[in-house]
Amino acid sequence: MDQDQRLETIVERLRGVEALEEIPIPQELAEPRSFLKVLRANHYNWSSQRFRKIFGMRFRVKVPRIEQLNSIFYPRDNYDVPVFIFFCMLTKRKVIAHLNVCCPFDDADYRARWVDPLVQILDRYEPFTSNDRYPEWMKKYRNDSTIYGLFPRDRLDDISDCCFEYLDYYLSQVAVAEPVTDPARREAVSRFLDQWVDDIRTQDKAQGMIAKMIGADTARRIFYEVTT
Repeated sequence: MDQDQRLETIVERLRGVEALEEIPIPQELAEPRSFLKVLRANHYNWSSQRFRKIFGMRFRVKVPRIEQLNSIFYPRDNYDVPVFIFFCMLTKRKVIAHLNVCCPFDDADYRARWVDPLVQILDRYEPFTSNDRYPEWMKKYRNDSTIYGLFPRDRLDDISDCCFEYLDYYLSQVAVAEPVTDPARREAVSRFLDQWVDDIRTQDKAQGMIAKMIGADTARRIFYEVTT
């Protein structure tokens, strides 16, 4: 399975639960042009009943050879559903991955529904150990099911399979999620989602790296208008 197929699989699994509506993206952001044509990128946005935005991205660099995908699910603020994120970058010998459900709450009941079942899935795999230090701004989103770091290329199938297992469980819970009726809880969800969006826009170092290939203005627009 290549990276295009992984992203297609993620979207098709989501379509099995939510009716997706494509969100139009300006062409200069959907397929940004890079200096010297070293980069080819495609960005996608969808929305649905329970998700304000689903972001999908395919990113290819010629030299050094990089194949990257990214997907982020942004729930609407009237559902107390975690943000789902899967980032997977392939180099010739390595896999850089980030797989997580970023939770607005950390009480025992919430963990029992959204995190503990993923830990049970994770425990079926060989440990995903990495010496990479988790970025400081991401630490508040980390939990026992989080996978993050640089791994040998031969772990790619495990990472991919674990992502699909996480996603299947996550979507099974999304399918039965009910709108939040308590005003205080909804406000807490809204604050959490606003913080997540602000962190992606202002803390994610990928924006700076992309800016070197497509320009700072276009990179900023992508992170503000498409990624989030």
